[in-house]
Amino acid sequence: MTKELAIIIVNWNVKDLLRDCLTSLRDNTGMSPDRYEVIVVDNASSDGSVDMLRDPEFAWIRLIEAPENVGFAPGCQIGYEATVAPVILLLNPDTVVHEGAIDQMLETLTSTPEIGILGSRLRNSDGSFQRAAGGAFPTLYNLAWNYLLPKRLLPRSWRPDPVYVEDDVPGLRDFDWVSGASLMFRRDVVGDQIFAPEFFMFGEDMQLCHRVGKSHRVVFSALQTITHHHGRSFSKQPSMEVIGTVFKGPRQFFRKDRGPLACVAYDAILFAGYLMRWVAFSVLAILRPKQEYRTMARFCRRYLWAMLRTLFADTIMCGRHLFCKD
Repeated sequence: MTKELAIIIVNWNVKDLLRDCLTSLRDNTGMSPDRYEVIVVDNASSDGSVDMLRDPEFAWIRLIEAPENVGFAPGCQIGYEATVAPVILLLNPDTVVHEGAIDQMLETLTSTPEIGILGSRLRNSDGSFQRAAGGAFPTLYNLAWNYLLPKRLLPRSWRPDPVYVEDDVPGLRDFDWVSGASLMFRRDVVGDQIFAPEFFMFGEDMQLCHRVGKSHRVVFSALQTITHHHGRSFSKQPSMEVIGTVFKGPRQFFRKDRGPLACVAYDAILFAGYLMRWVAFSVLAILRPKQEYRTMARFCRRYLWAMLRTLFADTIMCGRHLFCKD
């Protein structure tokens, strides 16, 4: 019998968080098991995730083992092609589902045909609102506002629609994009391919929402909350090439949407913004030796290095195309 909903989780080396995620799904989803299925695509984890999922405790989970770390976007596609459910929920393994959240999201999506994609409210590990739940597509103005301008000193009326939502307000709102950490959609709206194949992870949710938003509403629902332990899997990633996707993915979307000249300004804004953050967090880590400042400074430094590597690789590739033309 065809399930109404398929929940696809792409996992990489977050066994304990995945266990919490699956337990919350089991305990806090009110639907009967014959209405939904959970598919976990494991990206060649080395932390015992697969052994855990093979335990009888998780016999209700469909496990698909990828031969390598194929990334978030390709992993979602593997799970997507393994089900025929008409409604799909993409859910990160570092999430905890609150009571009734999945049931209510499904009801909202299926009862409102004009909604093509529905995202939920996300909260951080400490319970605070997570701004990365969605927002407006990036422009040079809202990027500069987010990364460079002293927002607290400028009139609120000057504020553009933010890349990352700033106001934790209730209800349903139309957004340009919602986070792939908790993103529900209908198969008949999205088609055979979820994300563009050039995306590994990051930016793919913007690209999907941009495509679907041409014909259907993309909606953020603050009525359902899911806790997202943001970046736990990504923080374990040793590969600078993979770390570079946090810059490369959204940049790919921006370049395709805005063009190469605007992309130069995009690069400059992000480089300046993260450079200032690196300096500020490094100083704070000395003046107030707290782990959070050291962690944030380390992330900014790694982001800058990954950004430079990506831009250098793009420059080399452009040069090859230029000199290899017939």
